Amino acid sequence: MLLKVLLLSVVVAFGAGFANAQSDPPNLNPTPSTGQQGLMIEEGIAQHDRGNYDAAIKLYEAVLAKNPNNVEALYELSSSLSQKNDFHSSLETAYKGAKYKSDLLGAFYLQIGNNLDLLGEPEKSVEAYKAGIKLLPGMYMLPFNLAVTYRGMGQLDDARDAAKRAIALNPDHAGSHALLSALWKEGGYRVPALLAACRFLVLEGRSERAPAVLQTVMESMAGTATTGAEKPNQINILINPSAKKDEGDFGATEMALSLSKAVSMTEKNKGKTPIQLLVAQFESFFAVMSEQSDKGDRGKFAWKYYVPYFNEMKQKNFVESFVYYITQSDGNEETLKWLAANKARVGDFLAWSRLYAWPRAD
Repeated sequence: MLLKVLLLSVVVAFGAGFANAQSDPPNLNPTPSTGQQGLMIEEGIAQHDRGNYDAAIKLYEAVLAKNPNNVEALYELSSSLSQKNDFHSSLETAYKGAKYKSDLLGAFYLQIGNNLDLLGEPEKSVEAYKAGIKLLPGMYMLPFNLAVTYRGMGQLDDARDAAKRAIALNPDHAGSHALLSALWKEGGYRVPALLAACRFLVLEGRSERAPAVLQTVMESMAGTATTGAEKPNQINILINPSAKKDEGDFGATEMALSLSKAVSMTEKNKGKTPIQLLVAQFESFFAVMSEQSDKGDRGKFAWKYYVPYFNEMKQKNFVESFVYYITQSDGNEETLKWLAANKARVGDFLAWSRLYAWPRAD
């Protein structure tokens, strides 16, 4: 117990010192590696990648013994110490590195924030990320990690704001879209969560993370339509009159989701496969959303950021390619065959998506 108390007191003292200095820009100049030092760092990275953290640490420390101002060695040392779960030493090393003017400054702030979080000091972690953002406002990983920390603290509003900032800085960072989708889902924002999840799947339709995010999409597309217990031909739609609107009013689009699901359950659609029904659902959903664009709150992130992207997708007739592409992680044979037979169409869709002009960060 005494050791734990001593460790925490050191962390608190360190955090206080950091808080006092965090507004100051770095003022030290690093010393570049010699050829030999560069080779030692490369070998250290190789050892780290093999999981041999002690060997890597020895190499970095040997470099720093000869060149204490080597920021690359400081960063790699901090990384290996963290992987070894020596978060306090990693934190101290990262703090040293953050005093130097270098391209690794943002990486040092990420290490500082992450280590403080792992040491049970999320408030100080938030301070570190904010300090890094102040110095490096264009580095998207800082607000992304800030969002992760806020989420762990249960501060979902702040987490969403940070995730939005990360996305605005880098529209192609899939993890930020997945995080924002999860945050919106946890907060009860069904349509925004769906849109963010869809964007993630365009970027990472085949990754290990894709199946979990696809589940969010399928749950949202299921809507609230159900068949009657006593009358199978009767379709019921549940409407939530108290749905949240602080992220924008998606009432009409939520209704569209349920109506599109209801239509898929009618007699005339009995011969269609699930993926064909999903294409029809998305076509209907995007059509309603497009009609609502001028009525939505354009100042809200989902309306300003995601809705125009999906509107243009529909205008260019890419919805079918989009649906098959984002559902490929479920391994459905029909989906995989369609993708194989329509490579040119999918390629056109992905090329358009890559070149899409996203709104710039404020």
